Amino acid sequence: MKYLPCALLFVAAPAAAVEPVAAPPPPVAAPPPVAALPPPATDDSVPRPLRLSFVSTSAFGVTHAKFFNQLFGARVDYRFTSRFAFGGALAYANLKGKDRRVHNVLPEVLSEYRVPLQKESLGLPVRLGLGYLPKNGPTLRLSVGFAFALGERATFELVPFEALLWLDRERPEVSLDGTLALGVAF
Repeated sequence: MKYLPCALLFVAAPAAAVEPVAAPPPPVAAPPPVAALPPPATDDSVPRPLRLSFVSTSAFGVTHAKFFNQLFGARVDYRFTSRFAFGGALAYANLKGKDRRVHNVLPEVLSEYRVPLQKESLGLPVRLGLGYLPKNGPTLRLSVGFAFALGERATFELVPFEALLWLDRERPEVSLDGTLALGVAF
């Protein structure tokens, strides 16, 4: 009996009252998969939508009457986006007349689409302009050039490819032009 107390240790003790164990909660349904969010819209707004440019155009007549006309003026554009602008221009026109040089004023309305070549630092402006030269008639201008950013606000434009149709009373004339412009946005 010497080992009896130790043996009692291994004897099962009477079972104590067991409380019922609650069933585990049902598994929580996984949230439905989130649809891929559309990419954020690009902000194409322009911080300074107005642009004032000072313009010089040299027009070389290539049709019937060979001529050289010089235009100096200003252009104001409202840029709706970084690519599209609409505006107007007013230029002093030094023109070849019948007997001598004549002076006139050329108002124009212009629309511009800018193809970005290097974000905002270099672009390719494509411009269409309609104007009216008093005592002569309407004009139509189509130009393609290069616009270089000189900082946040200033631009320099070189337009080596410009065709200008001069519809005067006698016959239409066409000139191939070159334009330089310096612009400031505000």
